[in-house]
Amino acid sequence: MSKTLYGFVRQEFCNLGEKPFSILGESVVTQARLSEPVKIVDEQNHWYRIEMSDGYSGWIQSWNIEVINEGFWHEWLNSPHVLIMDKFTTILSWSDFRVLCGAVMATRLRLIGENESYYIVALPNGNSGLVSKSAGFVINSFGDIPRGSYDNIISTAKKFIGLPYYWGGTTPYGFDCSGFVQTLFLINGYKLPRDADLQFVFKDGESIDGRSRLQKGDAVFFGKAPVKPSHVGIYIGNMEYIHSSGKTGVCINSFSPEAQNYREDLDRIYIGARRYKL
Repeated sequence: MSKTLYGFVRQEFCNLGEKPFSILGESVVTQARLSEPVKIVDEQNHWYRIEMSDGYSGWIQSWNIEVINEGFWHEWLNSPHVLIMDKFTTILSWSDFRVLCGAVMATRLRLIGENESYYIVALPNGNSGLVSKSAGFVINSFGDIPRGSYDNIISTAKKFIGLPYYWGGTTPYGFDCSGFVQTLFLINGYKLPRDADLQFVFKDGESIDGRSRLQKGDAVFFGKAPVKPSHVGIYIGNMEYIHSSGKTGVCINSFSPEAQNYREDLDRIYIGARRYKL
């Protein structure tokens, strides 16, 4: 492409693949939520390679993207938004309250009005809809999410216990390990990179050596030599961590060999932690 294009994701969420026609299984690199702002940097056979707001990129079918001009794209991002905090919610029609589409946790929708019970939000396809005020709250712009707390992160994480693992997942339909951590920090106002290895070296975090120094909310990393993380979770105190595991889905495990939920396989490859200041 000779020129970068701009747009928004049209669907509740979409898989991004490592190449065109590859958006299933281990070909999934991540997922994009409804109204995610993207830059279109390449095109092949009705597929776009897009770059998302976290800098991550992948391939998506072109019909999933609403292309708009750059000026309107920036105006949209700088407008107030509704941050969805419910796992799942629906966007309703103005006229008859029928369901227009769904939205998942961490979706950000441009706010254009409100009434007593609903936020009025703009959709990428040019329509508008209603979102229950109980589903989220207003932020000043797409990127301006107020800082939460480690307790908020942990309590939200526990709501997903038992959720199956999904390779590349960043939604409550299924998370992978780093998508789980990234999403939980995102809704609490902290923008982490997408992958575990990038989260491990993220410059805005502090490296924590020794398990005796771990505090609630620390990201804990696991991997094999040479030191490069392949798995990440969140420390919740009492020698326990919560994570989205390929074996069990979202669960709580322990570093303590005496504990019933001890995972020896992970304990053996623990490589350290990182603290992101909220």
